Amino acid sequence: MLVRLSANKPEFTSIEFRSGFNVIVAEKADKATDQDTRNARGKTTLLLFIHYVLGGSLHKNLKPLADDGWEITLTLELFGGEVAATRSLANGTRVGISAAEQPQRVLDTYMSEGSISVDDWKALLGLALFALEPEVELSKGGLSVRTLLSYAIRTDPPKDPLKVLAQQSAASTRAHVSYLMGLDWTLVDRLHRINTATEQIRAITAATKEGVVRTLRPEADLVLERAVLANDLEEWRSRVDSFTVLEDPNSLVERADEITSTITSLRDESLVDHRMLSLYESSAADSVRSANEEIPVEAVLAAAQASLSDGLKRQIDSVRAFRDELLENRVHFLQIEIDAIRERISSRELQLSQLSAQRARILQTLHAGGALDELISMRSELSEYEARVAALDVQIAQAREVAARKDQLKLEQSTVRAEAGQDLTARREKVDRISDEFSRKMHRLYGKDAALTVAVDDGGFKFAITASGSGSSGIDKMKLFCFDLTLLEEGTRSQHHPDFLVHDSSVFDGVDPRQVTKALRFAQEMVASTGGQYICTMNSNDVPDEVLAEEWFKQGVIRTILDTELGGLVGRDF
Repeated sequence: MLVRLSANKPEFTSIEFRSGFNVIVAEKADKATDQDTRNARGKTTLLLFIHYVLGGSLHKNLKPLADDGWEITLTLELFGGEVAATRSLANGTRVGISAAEQPQRVLDTYMSEGSISVDDWKALLGLALFALEPEVELSKGGLSVRTLLSYAIRTDPPKDPLKVLAQQSAASTRAHVSYLMGLDWTLVDRLHRINTATEQIRAITAATKEGVVRTLRPEADLVLERAVLANDLEEWRSRVDSFTVLEDPNSLVERADEITSTITSLRDESLVDHRMLSLYESSAADSVRSANEEIPVEAVLAAAQASLSDGLKRQIDSVRAFRDELLENRVHFLQIEIDAIRERISSRELQLSQLSAQRARILQTLHAGGALDELISMRSELSEYEARVAALDVQIAQAREVAARKDQLKLEQSTVRAEAGQDLTARREKVDRISDEFSRKMHRLYGKDAALTVAVDDGGFKFAITASGSGSSGIDKMKLFCFDLTLLEEGTRSQHHPDFLVHDSSVFDGVDPRQVTKALRFAQEMVASTGGQYICTMNSNDVPDEVLAEEWFKQGVIRTILDTELGGLVGRDF
């Protein structure tokens, strides 16, 4: 629960929060003129302060205050006691902490000289407010305590209540809502990773078929080419094996052939090694050149004055990362082979030198050199075919590796999706209860049917909110209001949501005054019965007169900001 918001500047009047219903009201002063306004009174700045102390980034609107050395302190209840967290707007890498004895024992492990790093602070907030283990917050990807907090502190709510930002990805939305509703969010994360890898495979396969990736070709084309080369290779091997030299009265030809055979074998091996070396070096250079000479898709589209969506950018980045990893692995493999070939070539040179000297002495008296030259020529052709077949074998192995990975991903997707179905079945009673609570809230506000549904697809848990009349601004805002209130109420049972909910005045923009009246009364009644805390900011002219006159609303006003008040809530213009 939030307790107090203060600053190190005297012009800022501290705000004391209470349990139950809280409202900050921008009011028209008695002596206000037509030029005075209740807008830009600092209502949203209040929420930006809270977000910042709770580990958020510095909003651009707060930069002037940062330049003036402002420090914001938020006191809240954590780990069984009050904790005052102070963060400088100018240098917010660490958070100063002052805590009661009980929470201090928890925080001491992370503190150094009275402060804590922002990352550790966020991890501890995740543990205290959402029962989120610190290692989850500190790991890459997955859940973010900042995103979870954005469901509890709404500053600029999007049209979709399931999101905290309009551009929030489907995977992030599903994972965080799953956690808030008590479902296994890791299944969503696993399926997202599987689907990302699958899309990369599809992109690589498409690029291979179109010849965009020169180092990869379709397996069928490679196998066909290898079959043709294998037949030619077998024919050359048969011709070399059946080659003989006749008429050797002095046994010199036989001796020369033995030495020549050994030399030829060694040279053939060297020839194969040299060709393989050239092939591997060329292939490695092509791989590097392919990566370096690539014209980025972004540059092509930019030249065409086209724009990329965030989703397409992420897809392009994923494909590029996968391609780069393939190229890196290929270059590494080729370098190992290149080093081994060079070592074999070097050790073979000495042996060839000795044998060549012996054969030279015999060939001085032997006139069968023509037959030996023919055999050497045949072996050279044979070596070339062997090198080409070996290169194709490497490419076929790569193509099969991609196909095998694709099949593996399909199996993993099916398995994890089945696990998601089992998890939803096991928690169906809880999910149905949450859905019923949302429906009752919407019916109370509008007298219309609404539903919060959960299903399972290839992305994991799929959430949907439907309501009669959806599409109008007011109903969409009240869907968000009811969804947030439902999560707050459920959080008292699951501990996956803090016991407070904060709404900016924008949540009520475009809402019919009758529904505003019902919503505010509903929020007050709910937190009064559950023991939670609801905080909102509003302009007085947006609050129906009948609500302004009710005692519970008057008692809930924790700060009134007059339209003539210098600087509004902050106490200074900036």
